[in-house]
Amino acid sequence: MPTDPVYDPVSPESHENPYPAYERLRDEFPLYYVEAHDVWALSRYADVKQGLRDWDLFSSAQGVELGTYVQFFGPGSIQELDPPHHDVLRKVLAPRFLNRRIKEYEGMVRSSARELIREFQGETEVDLARQFTQKLPILTIFRILGIPESDIPWTMQTGLEMLNRPPGESGPSPRAHELRSELVDYMVDQVQGRRGGDYPDDVFGDIAQAIDAGIMQVHEIQGLTLLLIAAGMETTTSLMGTIVHSLATGQVRREELRDIHGDLPAGAIDEFLRFDAPAQWLSRVTTRETEIHGVTLPVGSRVLMIFASANRDPREFDNADRLILTRDGSRNLAFGEGVHFCLGMPLARLEARAGMAELISAMPDFGLAGQPHRYPSHVIRGYENLLVTVRAS
Repeated sequence: MPTDPVYDPVSPESHENPYPAYERLRDEFPLYYVEAHDVWALSRYADVKQGLRDWDLFSSAQGVELGTYVQFFGPGSIQELDPPHHDVLRKVLAPRFLNRRIKEYEGMVRSSARELIREFQGETEVDLARQFTQKLPILTIFRILGIPESDIPWTMQTGLEMLNRPPGESGPSPRAHELRSELVDYMVDQVQGRRGGDYPDDVFGDIAQAIDAGIMQVHEIQGLTLLLIAAGMETTTSLMGTIVHSLATGQVRREELRDIHGDLPAGAIDEFLRFDAPAQWLSRVTTRETEIHGVTLPVGSRVLMIFASANRDPREFDNADRLILTRDGSRNLAFGEGVHFCLGMPLARLEARAGMAELISAMPDFGLAGQPHRYPSHVIRGYENLLVTVRAS
């Protein structure tokens, strides 16, 4: 092992630009021990993919983060459950995120995008992170959940503040715990008010029906709903922020981001996900002794699966450090792999495809104005603000 630390997932260096460290990990230390957090890191594509598929060896049941963020969402979070109960709860949500159902959401996504754009259209400077890429995914998931329109401003602000993660820290603040309790109470009230039959056509109604049928328990409302909110707020927001930043800096041209229908091409979405994964990593815990790269890991070892490093592995992708919108990036691991493959993937792709099409149509030319700032998160790699100057068309 090296005498100097090669990688720390919560360091300022990793927050600013983790990719040089990922390259060194892949080349020199494909299994690396991060002593400061008592965690092992896997960085190569083949290792991460196999680890994510082998849920029986690499368990999610002891949490998928670090420090006190482990199991922060609480009971019912399918991200932190193994089969068979993981599969039971996942089936409660799955019908809402099937491809045929996603098609029904397109009108809502496009109207929500236009609604947001109208609020800043005509301005010469716009923070597209705070005013668009953060808000569109939140509005979408809240409307699918069934949150009343009048409550969306409060739930949006509360959720964003709860998920704020100070850089260099591996645990939530006391305030984050307070906000989590407020959101949980609200979500439980929403579900309980829908129980007893005549269930409304929303996620809260689906959960109420599952509780009445004995499929899940009331205390599991917490983890299931908070996970959906976090996924809606963070992952898609980060994907769209990366796309906006690439446009604003001239890294990509607008004509590269419009297919024959005027929408963002599917291949381009895959490549953005591969190039800068919204969720950089999640962790697992070994359920039995295992040997990896000549090292024997004991039972109970926590292992980081670094999606973002795997997606830049030159063993899998040629010119892996280049954003090439014409490549086949569909093998990327940005949404995970195996039983925990992200349920919301089709929705995230819809939001990126349709939402960005609406933005590019309404704002055909804009450039970066000032230095953007990223979220303080050590897991989610996205933009907290993206101030742009709108150029006359």
